[in-house]
Amino acid sequence: IGEEYPELVDVPLGEVRTISYRARDGYEIPGYLTLPPGKEPTNLSLIVLPHGGPESRDYLDFDWLTQFFASRGYAVLQPQFRGSTGFGEAHRKAGYQQWGKLMQDDVTDGVRWVAEQGIVDSRRVCIAGWSYGGYAALAGAAFTPDLYRCAISINGVSDLLVMLGTTQRRAGRDSDALDYWYDHIGKTSNPDVIGRSPARNVEKIRAPTLLLHGTDDAVVPVLQSRIMATALKERGKAVELIELPGEDHWLSRSDTRTRVLNEIDRFLAKTLPASAAN
Repeated sequence: IGEEYPELVDVPLGEVRTISYRARDGYEIPGYLTLPPGKEPTNLSLIVLPHGGPESRDYLDFDWLTQFFASRGYAVLQPQFRGSTGFGEAHRKAGYQQWGKLMQDDVTDGVRWVAEQGIVDSRRVCIAGWSYGGYAALAGAAFTPDLYRCAISINGVSDLLVMLGTTQRRAGRDSDALDYWYDHIGKTSNPDVIGRSPARNVEKIRAPTLLLHGTDDAVVPVLQSRIMATALKERGKAVELIELPGEDHWLSRSDTRTRVLNEIDRFLAKTLPASAAN
């Protein structure tokens, strides 16, 4: 009847493949791998793109951020780590209180798997994400610093303790919202809440980091990116914080999305050009 994206009708898009790989404990992780158009699937630069939520998932359809990366010559890995929805209740619940732990291991193991296939160069990997995916990007840089050349967080969580405190102040100590995050993250008395917070573990980060955050984000406050930027700057790490005035958690305005893509394009050109010759 019509085209949802008529301006892309004649534009070559990346090929999206359904994949599956084994995590370090033998558990099977589903995922998607997008290959850049016009390039041989060998020794490519990789963007690993964990989804938000974390109770969410990616789909085998058009994704504007994934296809943007592919159009720039990058392969894109979207792991459906434990905690994702759409792959059974056991898969979803396996992510409870596994922020920076099992869920992060699933992302790490996906990067290693796609490198073992010879599709990407393990020395040329950037991790990017939005919301929970932004947390995963920062956690990847903090907890597996040898794996990533750069990190990009869009409206991401950096300090789990502060995030829980924000929820408690907004919703109340006895609220369903706070109970939900206690189930998913853990209570403030849990040492992992501090230990798995990227903003409290910046010493080992070596990857240049780009933080983009809407100032009117009512889901993950911009304070989360400000905390991360401050922690990195205090330790002399390479970081850029770009605040997006008046923007919400979903980057609902098209002009904001265009700006975000331009900022990411500029950042990647400096930190991880798609061509190894650069």
